[in-house]
Formats: sequence, structure tokens, C-alpha cells
Amino acid sequence: MNWLETILVTLGVSLDIFAAMACKGAQLSKIEKKPLMILCVLFAVWQTVALYIGSAAGLFLRMREVSPKSGNTEIIAVAIFGVLGILMIRKAWKNEPIVEHRDDRYAWKGLIARLALISIGTLVLGVALGFLGTGTVTLLTVISAATVVVVIAGLYVGYHMGYEQKTKAYAIGGALLLLGAVDTVFRYVMV
Repeated sequence: MNWLETILVTLGVSLDIFAAMACKGAQLSKIEKKPLMILCVLFAVWQTVALYIGSAAGLFLRMREVSPKSGNTEIIAVAIFGVLGILMIRKAWKNEPIVEHRDDRYAWKGLIARLALISIGTLVLGVALGFLGTGTVTLLTVISAATVVVVIAGLYVGYHMGYEQKTKAYAIGGALLLLGAVDTVFRYVMV
């Protein structure tokens, strides 16, 4: 995959973090810089490691494929993008409400648990990108940058506009992943 396609699908899966941060931002009375920096580093490192492990597994499985011209890994990558996109759109559709109240505690255990769930999607995305032979440096650069941006943006958007923005983030993220699936079909499967 090229840079643009990688950014597309990585941003799509990263918008799940945006949604989580928007919910947290809606609860804060003030955004403090130190916890924000800790969140950025924690989320970026966690997401980068998850994507790297998934990508390494995908590259390993791709190399072990009996017939590289069969296109099996590309079809699986399309399925992964599609399923992740549908799951994100389903989250948007469900639009689960939260009780919006002031809570200036960062509840690190809850945030880490949420991050662990989100990173499962990132791990699976890494497998799909590994199947497509995406460069590791490209992946790690894009996921690190995207994660920092969505953590900061999500916290501030939630702080100023409320938790309702999570639904839009899920829908846009799902659409980006589905667009990645369609792009992969045209660039890799139908060749």
C-alpha cells in the first residue's frame, strides 16, 4: 500500500480513539497538559506496538503462502478492512449514550482497558497491512502521528462540543475503512 492508502485505513481505525477521547473530554472541566502528554505517549506506543505485531504476523503469513500469485492474502485484507469498517459504522448506528458529568479524574484503569480493546482492531489492521506488504517504517510513522493527533483532537472536541461527536467519528472511521477495502479490491485483487 502507498502512503495515502495507509493513512486512510490507519486514520479510520484511529478514529475509535478519537471517540473515546471525545467522551473523556466531555467530562473534564479543564484539560491539563501533563495528563494529555501521558495519554498521547501511552496511546501512541500501545497502538504502534499493536500495529507492528499485527504487521509482522501478516508479513510472516504472506511469505508462507504457497502460491504468492493466488491473491488469498489480498482477499483476506479486503475482508479485514470491510469487517472493521462495518463494526465502526455499527458503533455509530447504535449511538450508545453516556452519562455526561464532570469528572476530572482520568481513570487510568478504564482508559487502559478501552485502549486494549481498541488495539485489537489495530492488531488485526496490522495483519491486513502486512498481507499487502506495507512497509514497516511507513506503518509505524503513520500510526504514531495519527494516534497523537486523534488523542489531542478528540479530547478538545469532546471538551468543547460534547460526547455526541463520537458517533460522527465512528461513521467517518468506518467509511474510511470501507473505502480502503474498495481501494484494495481495485489495486490488488482485480489485477
